Amino acid sequence: MAGNVRVVLNRQVGKRLLTPRETADYLGLKVDTIYRKARMRELPSVKVGRALRFDVVALERYVEQHAIQSLE
Repeated sequence: MAGNVRVVLNRQVGKRLLTPRETADYLGLKVDTIYRKARMRELPSVKVGRALRFDVVALERYVEQHAIQSLE
């Protein structure tokens, strides 16, 4: 996990949704980049009313799927 973002799972709900700012900190990107990637459907996101949120588990899968493997 990048930066100093502390992820706390809500045991009653079962998932933790991050704000765009928290997601930017988590991925080490700018907030504008997060919004652009969500709009282009590059990052998995959820609309909660008018708010944009990001599921931690889906982000972890995204990172794993987009990791570059070494040539060795």
